[in-house]
Amino acid sequence: MNVFQHILESALILCYPIEMNLEETGGFASSELIAEAQTLTLDTLTLREAVAIGHFTTELADKKNLPVSIEVRMGSWCVYHISLDGASEGHDSWINRKCAVVEHTKNSSLLELVLCEEQGLSWYEKSGLSENTFAANGGAIPLMTHDSNLVGVLIVSGLAGPDDHRLAVAGVKAFKGKR
Repeated sequence: MNVFQHILESALILCYPIEMNLEETGGFASSELIAEAQTLTLDTLTLREAVAIGHFTTELADKKNLPVSIEVRMGSWCVYHISLDGASEGHDSWINRKCAVVEHTKNSSLLELVLCEEQGLSWYEKSGLSENTFAANGGAIPLMTHDSNLVGVLIVSGLAGPDDHRLAVAGVKAFKGKR
């Protein structure tokens, strides 16, 4: 097994369980998601690095034959997009809406959902934003630099929200592990 394969296998084992939790929040706590986000910060994000994050995430999804769409954006620019076997065109709407949550808050879309659920609130009522434009559901994570700048967004759609989130996190961890 080469180093690349070992990194991918490690990311799958650590970050993407074989059994998927289909609960809306996956049992995540906001404190756990906040701590996790700190481990995902990047030194920089070049175009080549953004595309590599998309490729690493795709490799992980391919290994599990997951029917997902994966996108990486830098601002409004889509720099990577792929839909794997079994994905549907409806994923694009979810991708846009999940990404809008991250761009609005600089937090993962799952963290936003969990924060509100912990307070017994609807994210849409709390924010005053529309479900037609925003999706507070797992699967979009901010690509942040160490100096807290939002430099991109990685979005996964096609599974239950917590599982989309886990795959996105695993993709960034695999990317960081190869460096």
